[in-house]
Amino acid sequence: MPKSNIIIRFFKEPLVQFLLIGGCIYAAFFLFGEPEEEVSENQIHVDAGRIDAFISEWQKRWNRPPTRQEIDGLVQNYVREEVLYRQAVSMGLGEDDPITRRRMAQKLEFLTSDLAQAIEPEDAALEKYFADNAATYRAPDQITFSQVFFNPDTRKDATVEDAKAELEKLIAAGEPDPETLEAGDRLMLKSYYPSVTEAEISRQMGSGFAEAVMQLEAGKWHGPVLSGFGTHLVYVYDIEKGAMPEFESVKAKVLEAWQDEQRESFNTEFLENLKARFEIVIDELPEERLIDGVAGKAVSGEDDQKALGAEPSS
Repeated sequence: MPKSNIIIRFFKEPLVQFLLIGGCIYAAFFLFGEPEEEVSENQIHVDAGRIDAFISEWQKRWNRPPTRQEIDGLVQNYVREEVLYRQAVSMGLGEDDPITRRRMAQKLEFLTSDLAQAIEPEDAALEKYFADNAATYRAPDQITFSQVFFNPDTRKDATVEDAKAELEKLIAAGEPDPETLEAGDRLMLKSYYPSVTEAEISRQMGSGFAEAVMQLEAGKWHGPVLSGFGTHLVYVYDIEKGAMPEFESVKAKVLEAWQDEQRESFNTEFLENLKARFEIVIDELPEERLIDGVAGKAVSGEDDQKALGAEPSS
C-alpha cells in the first residue's frame, strides 16, 4: 500500500481527528486567550455575573423575578457550598468538576455529621435534655366532648344567631343527653367524641376547630365554635392531661433527638469557623431585576460576617 494512502487513512481516524481539533483549540487559547484574573485563595467573590445567573435561573424555574430574600438565600447557599467545597478539596476528597463539587461539599457535611453522631452523652446530660424538652415526650392531652351543629348552607346569615339562642337553652339544661344532641342540624360526623386527641379532632373537623376545643373548660357548654363545616356548640365533659413517660422508656428517642441537635449545632459552628478563613465579597444586587426592587449593598470583611451566617431561605 502506498505511503500516501497510509497517511490519509491515519488522519481519517476519529480519535486522531479529535486530538488534532482539541490541540488546535488549546493552542489558540494559549496564544490569544485572556489570562484569568488572579483571585486570592482565601477570598470567595460572588460577582455580578454569578448573581445575574442566579436571577436568570430563578426566573426560568419560577417564571418570575426573585425577591431580595430569595436571591439572598441563593447567594448564601452558594457561599456555604463554596466554603465546604474548598475545605473538602484541601482534604483531598475529590477532583474539581461541576458535579463532584456539590458531592464533595455534601461529603464533608456527612463527615462532620458522623463526628457529632459519635458523641455519646452522659446519662445525667441526657436526663437534663429530657427534662428541658418534657413537652415533646409527654403523651397528648385527651378530651371528651359533644357537639351540636348549625349548617350555614341552610341557615345563611341567621346561623350564628340561631346557635347563640340555642346555647342559652343548652346551658340551662346542663349536661347533654341524647335528646339534647338532636338540636341543630344533621352532620355526617359524630356528635359525641370520647377521649380524643387534638390530632384526631383535627383530622375530622379541621385544625382551627381542634385548637379551639382543646382550650375550652370542662363541665360547660361553649360556642359558637367554627369549623370548615359550619358553626358548633360544644359541651366538654372532661380533659385528661397527657402523662409524662418514664425516662428509661423513651431514652432511645431522647438520645436520637439530642444527637440531632448536637449535629446541627456542630455543623453550624464548623461552617462559621470555615467562613472565617475567607474574605467573602458579594457584589451589589441589581435592583431592576428584583421583584421588590430593593438592592443590597456589597458584603465584605469581618464586620459583615454575621450577616452571612443566617440559614439560606429560598
